[in-house]
Amino acid sequence: MSISVHSAAQNKQLHVVRSLVSDNPKLINALDADERTPLHWAASSGATDIARFLIDKEAEVDVVDNMGWSPLHIAVSAGHDDIVQELVGAGADVNKLRVVFELQTCRHYAASKSRIDIGKLLISRGADINAKDSANQVPLHRAATTGSAGFINLLLNSSVPPAKTRLNNSDRMGNTALHLAMESGHAEVAVLLINAGADRTRTNLDEEMPEDVPGVGGAEQRRVKAYVIEACGPRE
Repeated sequence: MSISVHSAAQNKQLHVVRSLVSDNPKLINALDADERTPLHWAASSGATDIARFLIDKEAEVDVVDNMGWSPLHIAVSAGHDDIVQELVGAGADVNKLRVVFELQTCRHYAASKSRIDIGKLLISRGADINAKDSANQVPLHRAATTGSAGFINLLLNSSVPPAKTRLNNSDRMGNTALHLAMESGHAEVAVLLINAGADRTRTNLDEEMPEDVPGVGGAEQRRVKAYVIEACGPRE
């Protein structure tokens, strides 16, 4: 049974990809049943040599599959730093939105999974640090939810007017990043945000201030609130 160029890319078989493309150059941007190109599968599997070969053969870097994923979305989400660098170097759109089920940029994926080095690269290439997804969340919301102090520091340290990180942006539920840090029980991140200037009195759609959200509940939530008060003082 013959192997497809997509399977070869997925299975990191560079010699097979080379052979198939040599026989039929149109396979460079061929779509499979999921509307993925070989570059999508190289990005997914972490096959840097195949990604580099395909890019050198002028593969389209911004094509999206039937779920709205570009090769860069996939590489960022999977944490394949070398492939991210190859794609960005080839001109991949760092602000491209994934638009099928939810609006998300590469920065949202990087923030959600604390891909700090990838985040640095994307920001250095002009990525919008205040881009909003379908839930009206910016990367800061994602980093606060997952407790990624490192990524939050990256966003804060990359904050230069006019591209300044907006600490008090509200999502679709009216929650700021500070609400989400408290809700998820990330006390250290909450303190980091407060010290950076986050508004402790901003209310969400339920009229809750960040330190009043039920969050994880019980003793753990009380511990988080006590930690914030000890570190930052009582809310004024």
